[in-house]
Amino acid sequence: MRTPLLPLQQLLDSMQHPPRPNDPDAYEIASSMHKQSLAAIEDITLAFEECLAAGVSEQTIQKYVSTCQEKITALCNDVPFSWLEVETSAPVEYDEWRYLCNDICHQLEDLILYLMFTYAKYYNKMAVTPNVYRELMRQRIAPGLSVIRSWFSETDESCRELQMMILSLYDAFLPEVPNKMNHYQLDFLRELQQALLKYWSQEDNTMEHGLLQQLLFSLNFNSTDYYHYCTSYISQQLAELPDTHTQLDLLSFIHKTLCQIPVKQGLAYSYDSPSIIALLKEWLQVESKYRQTRTKRHSSKSVQQFKTLPENFKLQTNLTLPELAAFFRVLKEAGIIENRNMQDVFRLLALCFSVQKKEAFEGSLFQSHYYRMSTDTLKKMEDLALSLVRKTWQLKKGM
Repeated sequence: MRTPLLPLQQLLDSMQHPPRPNDPDAYEIASSMHKQSLAAIEDITLAFEECLAAGVSEQTIQKYVSTCQEKITALCNDVPFSWLEVETSAPVEYDEWRYLCNDICHQLEDLILYLMFTYAKYYNKMAVTPNVYRELMRQRIAPGLSVIRSWFSETDESCRELQMMILSLYDAFLPEVPNKMNHYQLDFLRELQQALLKYWSQEDNTMEHGLLQQLLFSLNFNSTDYYHYCTSYISQQLAELPDTHTQLDLLSFIHKTLCQIPVKQGLAYSYDSPSIIALLKEWLQVESKYRQTRTKRHSSKSVQQFKTLPENFKLQTNLTLPELAAFFRVLKEAGIIENRNMQDVFRLLALCFSVQKKEAFEGSLFQSHYYRMSTDTLKKMEDLALSLVRKTWQLKKGM
């Protein structure tokens, strides 16, 4: 039984003396290197299959995969980028030595993919991607990325900051940028590009901020920068709202929306971090709890102030609970009561008014009558209004 380690060493040895650009024997050297490396790559895959057939332990297979990944990554990082220059309008002749070297790069990529998918549970996708693999992927996504850049430039300013954040991610593919991108990040960027191109290809491809946000949530763009962007964006919206209750409504709505977004499984920009939805839901809960606590504290202080009044003091009225609720609804609609937050008004009325027949004055019941007035109650308000007009006329006449 063969092990992958011997053909792996043969692969490394075959690449020890690559051809030089001005060497008159460059083609012969490249041809020999090409033949030896392809044979070694084939032998590596065959050796793995023989090990599986022979029942080699998982621990040993894991060691073989780990060693191959480490050595092949180092080998790929030493390959000259000139071997990967296939973006040219000029035809490439088959007998040119660079073509053979370029084919070696593609064969190395195939070997990486073989290890990554066939032995997925042993292959370390958190490791930095081999340069050859990253560069070949860059060449494939470059045309689509150019389309996306052009599309982004034509959209309105509402998405600009988010678009620039997305485009900056693809700088990780540039050859001059030190390679720190792991396999999960590369997978994420490829999936993101494909999703954006899918939206671009639609007839109505207007880029909206909410649509772009939902896409990034579904793909799990859980970078630190994006998390801070989202929390800052929500905080800005909260600051524009008039009171705590509407802020809590917004936080609840966002939380509910996040729970309903379909998420693509197995995908993440930072695979070892919580998902962006989980992070934001936690932040939303903390924000909601803070605002609820602040509201209760404020209400408690208000109640404490009223406790300085005489014991059991209340304003007596001959109105029923529905009539009193309708009365204050009229005052609100007429602009006499200007409080934006009626919840505070409801709590104040429960503390200060006593209604006819000593009905139980519950805030929730009062609120229900406030928003749902019966025809009889509205008729009572009309009679009350006429009575107030007559009383005003009498007072004016008596002056």
